[in-house]
Amino acid sequence: MSDAVDQPVTFDLPGPRYEEVTWLHNEHGPSSSTPLSQTVPASGPTSDDGDGLPRQIKVNSYGYSRADDWPPESALSSHLNDNAMPKDDSDLLDWRERCLPLTDEVVTEINAFDPGSVRAGGWKEAIGAQQARISEVMRLVHSSAVSPAQTFAEAFAARYITEFGAERQADGLALLQGFPNVSTDRAADLWTLGRIARRSIPVMSAIECGKLPAGSGDAEKEFRAGFASAMDRYGHMNPLGMEDMPTWREDISLPLSIVRQYATEGDERSPRVVEKSAVARRVELELALSERARESTAAADLVKLLPCGQHIGPVTEDHNLLVDQRVTNASRARWLKIGEMLCVRGAVEQAGDVFYYEFDELLELLESGVSLSADTIVSRKEQLALWRTAIPPAVLGKGAPGDHGDRLNQAVDKIVVTGMAAAAGS
Repeated sequence: MSDAVDQPVTFDLPGPRYEEVTWLHNEHGPSSSTPLSQTVPASGPTSDDGDGLPRQIKVNSYGYSRADDWPPESALSSHLNDNAMPKDDSDLLDWRERCLPLTDEVVTEINAFDPGSVRAGGWKEAIGAQQARISEVMRLVHSSAVSPAQTFAEAFAARYITEFGAERQADGLALLQGFPNVSTDRAADLWTLGRIARRSIPVMSAIECGKLPAGSGDAEKEFRAGFASAMDRYGHMNPLGMEDMPTWREDISLPLSIVRQYATEGDERSPRVVEKSAVARRVELELALSERARESTAAADLVKLLPCGQHIGPVTEDHNLLVDQRVTNASRARWLKIGEMLCVRGAVEQAGDVFYYEFDELLELLESGVSLSADTIVSRKEQLALWRTAIPPAVLGKGAPGDHGDRLNQAVDKIVVTGMAAAAGS
């Protein structure tokens, strides 16, 4: 057992120069990543601000991004400027047609990867080519769909507050909600399975054990069919997006635990009931905003901006399942294929051990047969498990809590709790 598990988790920056700038936790990748995931090279140059410090860093394998202005006067103030806005929402109207074919192509390529086909000395080139393709699809969807959707939504929310006051912030956000998306569809499909379990003792007994019901009763057969259909659509889900973690298809106890929870809840908690309520609230607020627009130029401008901001839910939720999760799943399968090959060679004990190699170490293992000790693998697994028990600070470095007291903590809460969300993975 490593001593790491007995140590408290502290979030220390790499050096004094890093303490002079502000670093914000990247909630888009909320968990601590493996040594392999954080060291595999990304395609394209890394950026800095001319001072030698990067824009992105890892602390305890959690991602942090550099903040230019901190603490902010408003969590959304940068989007009050028209210069920060896309000219229109045309990229958001056809993002699926533009992004999903490339996603299909890249996922198919990675799924077809055969580690046995890589010649000696060719591993860096082979994996580099795959990473370039992954970066290509990720750049396309995030730069041309996710980023403009978030910018429009944040601009609308900020301008709504300017017009109606901070006490109406919840109304501004409600105007952006209540639209169909695959996350609601997923929840509704699992809810339907929960209703079956709620009325069937054999089904409930099975899922409480993390297993599918095996009996021949109508409810059990209906549940198995519904679950198979759900796994066809959502089985590649990996809620935290971590390549070392199993997908729903690999570990069905994960979605079954959600189904079990749904089975205990009343009908008023149905995702479709919640969705219907959100739609009704949005429509009510839309009518009120239209009324205000008759006498306020600012409100009239909000009416014009609103359709652009309302892309936020479908884009962030749908791209996560249809792009991010699929690519992550394909990448995970690729690493496990390599791990399985190394298992056959006797180079690693388990296929998943490859996740605890840094990229250069994995290349050395593949090319020269130089492996890490079993103790090193165990120590890294324990260290990662410990880091994942911690809640990463929202801010590190200059302006971290303690430097600016309550004002900063309120700013952090405003961004983390009420700011526009990035893609949800659960």
